[in-house]
Amino acid sequence: MFSFRSLCYFAYAFLLTAVLLYVRFPAEKFKEFCEKRIEHLLPGSSCNIDHIVYRFPLSTVLETIVISRVVDGQQSDLVVDRLAISPEPLQFWKAFELKGEIYSGLFEAGLDFDNGTQTFQLENIRMEGLEAGKLAESIGLTDRKISGIWGFSGSYQAPNSHPNDGSGEGVVEVASGSMELLQPILALSTIEFEKITVDVSRENGILRFIDGELLGEEIVADFTGELRLTSSLLNSNLLLKGHLAPDDGFLKSHPEEQQAVQRLLQRYKMTVLPFKVGGTVKRPLFRFST
Repeated sequence: MFSFRSLCYFAYAFLLTAVLLYVRFPAEKFKEFCEKRIEHLLPGSSCNIDHIVYRFPLSTVLETIVISRVVDGQQSDLVVDRLAISPEPLQFWKAFELKGEIYSGLFEAGLDFDNGTQTFQLENIRMEGLEAGKLAESIGLTDRKISGIWGFSGSYQAPNSHPNDGSGEGVVEVASGSMELLQPILALSTIEFEKITVDVSRENGILRFIDGELLGEEIVADFTGELRLTSSLLNSNLLLKGHLAPDDGFLKSHPEEQQAVQRLLQRYKMTVLPFKVGGTVKRPLFRFST
């Protein structure tokens, strides 16, 4: 049923198809198609792809993808340096492997389409080495300095017709960074940290934070909460609550803050300081409260 001659014919057809794609690949038309498709998936945005090339045997590489949006009168750009799309063997047009470069980091994922349910899944998402400051700037968060190395692992699934209305889960980690604060916390205008880790899940337009932990030089903290997503991420409503413990060395070098901490601990009858964060991503408001 599957002779050596059949195998030769199959190999010839495959190589001929690959050569024709390489020689006559419709890069410009495909580039326009990709730009329009991305703009459809992200309403209110404009997309420009600098260059598209075909890579033997069946991969397509998109170079310098710029997705622009205007947020509160200010333009913000998401820039993907490189995205390679490769179909999985024996699952052509149904399953793909994605690999790319973004903000000095790398990402990869498996993309599967289910024609029966008209949905897609992004599986085994891995992002590592991204510059947190550039990522913050890409969503329009430019009024305070943020640094660190950002990473994520997880999964996401959604309807083909409404890719933003999906659900997913994963783990976010930011290492060796700092956050400039809108208002000082215990005389700290910037929080330096070794690591921030938090489990996240998304469903029905709500991003939930679970078992969050911040390990800093002056403070350590745990937190949980949620982010109610809107079309403008900066205006999404944020609600966090948790506990904060200042470092003993920091308190000894700041006697006034040490006295304030003691008063707060007595008020709340706790060994750590309870806190809440409300407001929006752009204007979060911190307060000590149970």
